[in-house]
Amino acid sequence: MHCSQSVWQISVGALLAFFLGCNDPPKPPRQPTPLDLSTVGTISGGIHFEGPVPEQSVLQLGGWSECAAQHEGTVYAGDVLVTNGGLQNALVYIKDGLNERVFAVPEEPVESDQKGCIFLPRIMAIRVDQPIRYLNSDPMAHNVHGLPHNSSHWNFSLGLKGTSRILSIDTEEVGIEVKCDIHGWMRSYLGVFDHPYFALSDQDGTFRLHNVPPGEYTIAAWHERFGTRSQEIALSEKGEAKVTLTFQSDAPQE
Repeated sequence: MHCSQSVWQISVGALLAFFLGCNDPPKPPRQPTPLDLSTVGTISGGIHFEGPVPEQSVLQLGGWSECAAQHEGTVYAGDVLVTNGGLQNALVYIKDGLNERVFAVPEEPVESDQKGCIFLPRIMAIRVDQPIRYLNSDPMAHNVHGLPHNSSHWNFSLGLKGTSRILSIDTEEVGIEVKCDIHGWMRSYLGVFDHPYFALSDQDGTFRLHNVPPGEYTIAAWHERFGTRSQEIALSEKGEAKVTLTFQSDAPQE
């Protein structure tokens, strides 16, 4: 994991507990594997939920008036979103089958905002070594504490409205928890991939992965409450492979 040398916007007095990776030498540029666009296909499908749908978690903002004042009524986490059996915000990705293919890393950052004392978006996905910008849009202090298992933790303060910080993560991992230690209900989850073939399921549970080279793949879907499901598929040249993955609240996680 690396931090940016040029885009910190940390106010005087903001306490930093993040000193990892700042002096790492730059990585050499990648040499992407050529992709024959005349042969690529699509992997699409749906993420379903069977059985009684659990209630969403309720965010307990009552002890923090400056947070509660930014909302009306009950504030839900959005951790269980099911519409007509379709499960939203499952992170779908190619888990296996790309072998030694190498892909260029996007230079533009992906943004995570702390707004209304909530991480927005709640579920994010980025590429290995792609910049991710954490922003505080609230008129109070937050911090950003990342808890990956496959790379170094990070923990830094964003002390004032408008402050931000950019970092990157150099190791793949799905479901990294990111939290604010000041406001215990603030959680988000991050997937980090070494390829571009990932998507969040839509409101109806559908997803599409474009420009996939032909081959045999394992497709997986991860959900913050329900774990992971996977399926093996074969994609022909210029073909479209269909995948249906089903979650249940009482089913064991893979």
